[in-house]
Amino acid sequence: MEPIESIESLCPECLGKIDGIKYVEDGKVYIKKECPEHGSFTTLICEDVDHYLQMEECFDVNRSRARDSLTDIQKGCPFDCGLCPSHKQDTCLAVVEITDRCDMGCKYCFASSSMDKSLDPDMDTIRFMFETVKKCQNKPTCIQISGGEPTLRDDLAQIIRMGKEVGIDHIELNTNGCRIASDQDYFDSIASAGLDAIYLGFDGVSDDIYMQRTGKKLFDIKAEVINRCEKAGIGVVLVPLVAKNYNLHEVGKIIEFAGSRVPAVRGVHFQPVFYSGRAPSGREGRITILELLRQIEEQTGGQLKVENFTPSLMPHAHCGATCLAVIDNGGFLPLTNISLGAIKSASDVASKTKKSIMGRWKGSEKDNQDAQKEDTDKASCGDLIVKSSCCEKPLTQLTVKGSCCEKPIDEVIPKKNRLESGWADFIEKSMNSYLTISTMAFQDVWSYEKDRVENCCIHVVTRDGRFVPFCNYNMTDCDGRFLYRNAA
Repeated sequence: MEPIESIESLCPECLGKIDGIKYVEDGKVYIKKECPEHGSFTTLICEDVDHYLQMEECFDVNRSRARDSLTDIQKGCPFDCGLCPSHKQDTCLAVVEITDRCDMGCKYCFASSSMDKSLDPDMDTIRFMFETVKKCQNKPTCIQISGGEPTLRDDLAQIIRMGKEVGIDHIELNTNGCRIASDQDYFDSIASAGLDAIYLGFDGVSDDIYMQRTGKKLFDIKAEVINRCEKAGIGVVLVPLVAKNYNLHEVGKIIEFAGSRVPAVRGVHFQPVFYSGRAPSGREGRITILELLRQIEEQTGGQLKVENFTPSLMPHAHCGATCLAVIDNGGFLPLTNISLGAIKSASDVASKTKKSIMGRWKGSEKDNQDAQKEDTDKASCGDLIVKSSCCEKPLTQLTVKGSCCEKPIDEVIPKKNRLESGWADFIEKSMNSYLTISTMAFQDVWSYEKDRVENCCIHVVTRDGRFVPFCNYNMTDCDGRFLYRNAA
């Protein structure tokens, strides 16, 4: 056993603070921690120490703290969330939950959603939550309306409109899509209210997958949501929960489907299962980031390789990875590569992530409407910037700035991978025909590291006006008792 570093973590039994160690054994990276009362716990976090360390080498970001701390340090992280003064990162995405209700009853559900309408916050409470975001988050302000299933509320259009009136810059909706697919008038109302993007639960391209998790055939419903969003000019991000013995074998087909629906579909955001809230007994479905990336490489026939996924646009080197690709004749031309190293940027990670969300996830119609905004608000293929004028320099001298590189375009896109029609067509496609493929490994009580949480930029807004990092908010012990949810 070769130690990497000491960590601060939590006991899965009692949620008490305990110390742990991150170490290497047989080339794999593990976390081991011990509670004086409940014993030791060991969790695999990466199958290849070289890849694990390379992700750290390719991660170099500036950080900007939140405008104000809303709570004091009393018990220490993770028990003083609000944000407290020890938190190191501003909010990039504020999650505003407008209901606990959900009509799916999924066997995997980190929120353990129910159908109790009496628990829904009223409009004054939601306005207060929006105003808290506006007050505390550095601009631009980005929120995700979530739940439960937000479309169970008949007043969702009023809620979205109220958010825009308060001054929220970007509003995306986290949804299973069922009501959007079945009720055109309802969808029209939320689209016209100012909705910017749909964050669509999308676990596979076959109904067998959905039957396992929900007992319902849902693929045609998901496809209809994309159809309606395409007509309305609202961007869609497909969000698959991924677990072994569930849908890991379909990740390549999901990416292929997404590529076929560009530009309506702007991205695929894989979420490896984490064991908080409601989940099957045991943890056999757990999958690491590297396992997922290896499956993506295998199932896409090597078009998207492990090395094309970088940790930029993430709050921490081990929170996730992103690949940016141009779509050409059904194939993928990746623009990112971890071997190119970390990019030096004047922007902090929260600002880059917010601009990425706003630029890449809006629909094509909205992109056109925003075309007159300042250049800092524009984004093409994952913040792809062509840094010269085609009239002043040959296209071969252009510099491409991707998520972790700023190098001559010849170095980023090998000659054999370029579009046959030339650089002009490549640049046009990079602006309009691209897909973001990303993954985020949310922490549960077994994989918990305090350092990752202190750098988190995805925060849930509580009804009493606090910001709680997403992993802390949804953290449960091994019996499903929450650290913050239901108590916040």
